[in-house]
Amino acid sequence: MTRVGMIGLGRMGAPMAGRILDAGFPLTVWARRPPGLAALAARGAVVADSPAVLGAGSDCVLTCLPRPADVEAVAAQVLEGARPGSVLLDMSTIDPDTSRRVGRAARARGVDYLDAPVSGGPGGAATGTLTIMVGGEAAVLERCRPVLLALGTRIHHMGSTGSGHLAKLCNQVLTGVAYAAVAEALVLGAKGGLDPARLLEVLSTSSGRSRTLEQAGPAILARAFDAAFTADLAAKDLECALAAAGALTARLLLASTAHQCYVEMRALGLGHLDQAAVVIPAERIAGVTVRAGPA
Repeated sequence: MTRVGMIGLGRMGAPMAGRILDAGFPLTVWARRPPGLAALAARGAVVADSPAVLGAGSDCVLTCLPRPADVEAVAAQVLEGARPGSVLLDMSTIDPDTSRRVGRAARARGVDYLDAPVSGGPGGAATGTLTIMVGGEAAVLERCRPVLLALGTRIHHMGSTGSGHLAKLCNQVLTGVAYAAVAEALVLGAKGGLDPARLLEVLSTSSGRSRTLEQAGPAILARAFDAAFTADLAAKDLECALAAAGALTARLLLASTAHQCYVEMRALGLGHLDQAAVVIPAERIAGVTVRAGPA
């Protein structure tokens, strides 16, 4: 039975760890913030003293961390203890260059590496319906597929190391730009006196319809900004996408503009809110609030 290690037990990592336990894999966990450990330990997970100890006792180590620097730092610690022939599998959203550096460090220790970021949010993590984008060797993916199937129903091999992370950044460009576009469209309508609820109904049956509109629109009208995915993380993901674009000499004008919207949220102390709250700075400039009822 494959012994799995999991590091990063936040909004995504904790339910993913739960899915691994549900699938019957022996699980060892470690987290920088201990509160996430107790519930998993009560379900049978072993709590490691350090990433190195976790690496030493695992056949496959999954990391799900916020930022590129976090991934590099934790990977270095895991590799101190990891056994040759084991696999380090990063499920964070980071840039491809960082991913490739981590991959080289892993291979130097005889450890295989996959980048396998996910999409589907905490709900998809809890139900095991994530989309998983994988970069790395196909043979290593096949070894890890039983573990990944506990987490997602759509597993896509995108190519060599870093390809999974690049695919995820493409997704985050679409998402980050779309949330900002929904916010601006609704602010424009509200400023002009339209009923935001009726406008949302119209847009939802018009050519502007999108999954983002269906998610962000109701959240904005209800002012439901408890974070499923924070504006801080949206800004970070777009920063990673812009870094990747710079390395590839690709133009990302829309992503750059959307990034500024989330940076503006940070400056206003709103970075902890859900990315749908990107509407708030636009509302303040326009002097309106988008909510159900006449503007």
